[in-house]
Amino acid sequence: MGVSVMATALGSDGALVQQEVAVQNLMTAETFNKYMGSLTTTYVNFAPLGQLILMVMSVGFAEKVGFFSALMRKMVVGAPISTLVFILALVGVNSSIGFGAGVVFSMMIGAAMFKAIGMHPWIGIIIGYASANGGFTANFSVTSVDTMLSSITTQVVQTNGINAPSHPLINYYFIFASTIVITLATVFVAKKFLIPYLSDDSTQLKTDRSELDKHKITSEEVRGLKFAGVVTLIFFAILLIMTLPKGGILRNAEGGFIPNSPLLQQIVTILFFLFFAIGIAYGKGTGAIKKLSDIPDIMQGSLDAAITFMVVALPASVFVQLFSDSKMATVMAVNGAEMLKSMNISGMPLFFLVTLFTLFMNMFITSNSGKWVMFAPFLVPMLAMLNISPAMAQILYRIGDSSGNIISPVELNVPIALGLLESYKVRKTDKAGIGSLISLCLPFTVAFLIAFYILVAIFYYFDLPLGPGANIFINYI
Repeated sequence: MGVSVMATALGSDGALVQQEVAVQNLMTAETFNKYMGSLTTTYVNFAPLGQLILMVMSVGFAEKVGFFSALMRKMVVGAPISTLVFILALVGVNSSIGFGAGVVFSMMIGAAMFKAIGMHPWIGIIIGYASANGGFTANFSVTSVDTMLSSITTQVVQTNGINAPSHPLINYYFIFASTIVITLATVFVAKKFLIPYLSDDSTQLKTDRSELDKHKITSEEVRGLKFAGVVTLIFFAILLIMTLPKGGILRNAEGGFIPNSPLLQQIVTILFFLFFAIGIAYGKGTGAIKKLSDIPDIMQGSLDAAITFMVVALPASVFVQLFSDSKMATVMAVNGAEMLKSMNISGMPLFFLVTLFTLFMNMFITSNSGKWVMFAPFLVPMLAMLNISPAMAQILYRIGDSSGNIISPVELNVPIALGLLESYKVRKTDKAGIGSLISLCLPFTVAFLIAFYILVAIFYYFDLPLGPGANIFINYI
């Protein structure tokens, strides 16, 4: 139909040039034969696939031997009542390292905790549900979410020739800071709204520690955690030896780490060996691993978490490549950037619009990677044309995604949450329906958005990096 735009691109000599980019018709025999003949290559070379499988294999291994469950229960069970809400919120926020199971664990342990101290169990369920979902943009550790999203971003960056870093750590400084911010926001909402609303004379229960006692860690698990702790210290000691000296093998030729270095290039591999070593140490301590042949058996089972993404990756890999070849991403990005320029929207208002768009779409699609596969091909180039880095585009997406998950009626764990609410009803007026769940979670969504935007404003106005070598703007001086 002759739709085209004038876009800036790199010429053959490396200089920036203006060239016409037209939408390409893909309904041709040539396109059909090309993609039918290269389907295997397109799928296998899909950037997120290999990285995610590697991360799932190691993190899933540590999860299968029981490391994450024991660690979170160690933090929660036995915590003083005065700090109970904070501990549960902190565990929930960091539970994303255990994949989707973290949301379920946080709700179950939360219900048991509050029932044990004679308070309404729904308080613990909602705190666990909200903090675990909000924690998909907050964690003290790098998780599979970072690997998954950044690998999709990398694919888009490379396809569109955007000169900006993209690796699993591009959001790490922000998500590390978000861990404290979202934990405090969760505590504030719980104390000011949730607990007063669900607490009255009719909800004062007898203390019942039977449920909580089921979550106590055993002596074998304590020994396993000690083994894992020692191995973690040894691992980081070795890592420091490879990075601290000026001539460290993980530094770049200039002796630094950014914008690129072996450390950043190998981060997925480093994380793989870290969690693999932790899993083995914990398994040996608990007796879950008795002989070497147990390790591959457990690793095989850990891949269950990757199967869903492996299926999704097939159409996603073709979609990303087709979308790129059609040049629609460039046309949409240029037109979208021009529209935003004409509206004179930039800075914080622009960030708010992008996040609001993601949050709205979350009401219909909650798959974290699924939405990013659809949004990244046009959102990343569009913001890049406004000098906003792929790292910042990814942050804005993640804020809307994690805040919106809490109130989305199609979120994966909604049926589990409703089942727990039904099981732990206390008052005759307790209605365990979708409306109750969303209304109890809505204050958390509002609080998370406000907290996230305060944090974004701090990073924006103080020009702080979002991760190693990753800044808010592309043309960073």
